[in-house]
Amino acid sequence: MNPTIELLKSHRSIRKFTDRKIPHELLRELIRAGQSAATSSHVQAYSVIHVTHPANRETIAELAGGQAYVANASDFLVFCADMKRPTEASERTGANVVRGMTEQLLVASVDTALMA
Repeated sequence: MNPTIELLKSHRSIRKFTDRKIPHELLRELIRAGQSAATSSHVQAYSVIHVTHPANRETIAELAGGQAYVANASDFLVFCADMKRPTEASERTGANVVRGMTEQLLVASVDTALMA
């Protein structure tokens, strides 16, 4: 079997974590790898937020239905669909930007999922 397919089939979701921190350079490299993923319309319509403040993580854990791993994992990233950067970049080049289209929400959602 193809090694890539085998790797994809071996995916597991882990919700128990140690308190060992992810090295900063590894975290940056993982984010760079995600940024290299294909995007649906070549706009990378997402933002990634590294939540480090414990009180913020506790609040997010509660809002996410009491998911303790949000507060307890060594690092926690929030992936957000975000059209702000691509929209502002388009406007800076003089493009006529139409806002509020359902397609933009879909593009941003797909891009965010590909990145994550």
